[in-house]
Amino acid sequence: MTELLTDNQDTKILIVDDTPANISLLTEMLQLKGYQILAANDGQRGIKIATHLLPDLILLDIMMPDMNGYETCQILKSQEQTRNIPVVFISAKSEIEDVLMGFSVGGADYINKPFHEEEVYARIKSLISVQQLNKQLSHSETELKTVLQKYQQQADRLEKIVSHIDNAILEVDAQGNIEFVNPAVSQLFDYNITELEGMNLLQLLAEPFAGEYKQCLLEPGRIEEKQFSSILVKRKDGCEFPVDFSLITLPADEPRYLAIFHDISIHKNREEKLKDLSYHDSLTKLSNRRRFDEFFHKEWRRSLRNRKPLAFIMIDIDNFKLFNDTYGHKQGDDCLVTIASTIRNTIKRPGDMVARLGGEEFVVLLPDTDREGVMQIAEQIRKAVEKQEIPHYSSARGIVTISLGIAISMDNNCDSTEQLYKNADQALYQSKKTGKNRYTVFE
Repeated sequence: MTELLTDNQDTKILIVDDTPANISLLTEMLQLKGYQILAANDGQRGIKIATHLLPDLILLDIMMPDMNGYETCQILKSQEQTRNIPVVFISAKSEIEDVLMGFSVGGADYINKPFHEEEVYARIKSLISVQQLNKQLSHSETELKTVLQKYQQQADRLEKIVSHIDNAILEVDAQGNIEFVNPAVSQLFDYNITELEGMNLLQLLAEPFAGEYKQCLLEPGRIEEKQFSSILVKRKDGCEFPVDFSLITLPADEPRYLAIFHDISIHKNREEKLKDLSYHDSLTKLSNRRRFDEFFHKEWRRSLRNRKPLAFIMIDIDNFKLFNDTYGHKQGDDCLVTIASTIRNTIKRPGDMVARLGGEEFVVLLPDTDREGVMQIAEQIRKAVEKQEIPHYSSARGIVTISLGIAISMDNNCDSTEQLYKNADQALYQSKKTGKNRYTVFE
């Protein structure tokens, strides 16, 4: 990407931090680079300043009294005036849950304390460059129609503009035949410019999008009504990848269109990685509560549709608080990892799920499994954990054990996922009450 030339004196950065020393340090660092600095010592004041003065970037501390950084960011992203201002979280907290929380509420980046000057400069420069590029691209799309009305008189000028834009831009006729491309098209699709100017736009689109746009070209009036985004296109070697795509009708005597492609494959890959991280417990690597809830509701609907049983096992480590108090939290974490691995290795079918609900609670969901089957699996899990012989000298048996509660949805005996969950929880309570290290089936 071509680096944007920026005048730092015109760039306003808002620092929101309840620690005056942090504000002073960041102000001194950034003023050396010529940035205009605004400051607030709490979230409410930060929101007021951002709303009225519209800074180019906000550096936002997470740990603040009254309103923390996450809450402040949510409000900023809910307001039309401040929605598009990049927010960079600054915090000494660096756990993956904290980072994911920052991105989930709309943060653009994350800087750890203590500050490293070069890292701070690099991240701020990158985000401001991206912000300016987005403004430039948005502005370009708005003005292109006006510029193209005088296409014949301003052809040379237009060619210079589009040749320096990172988005791939093509001009096509009424049948979709390509008549002009900027250099970015050649880079994106791996064709040389001569090859592209002898092709049709539809040859660059993957199915079913090629068929949909062919119909649009046959009915020109539909193009004004139907703008596509996040479609699949294909390179010269046939490899498909995602782009944001717009097809704009140009002012001309004969129907002509401007096609704009923006590669989002890197963004999509990053989204998938973040989504995967957000679905897994960082300690045990099992599915987390969020992923489990989605899977549970999907399998519940499928079991109703197919009239098949759905078995639910709730698992709790016996006397785990006492274990933590005796051996410490590091040993407690090691114990959780071992138990999680043992449960996961006991469950063999790919369609079953093992998840950590939180703390020392785990759950196993077994689609299409009857009473006898789930009882066998529960006993296998119980024995497998027992065989690990994890020392627990503060317990009656001297080793770590688990208790299990089983509930089964079959023959319409359970009317909701909440009821099935509650039934398993009650069965687990009975296992705890009657001696632990056992399973109980809800009756």
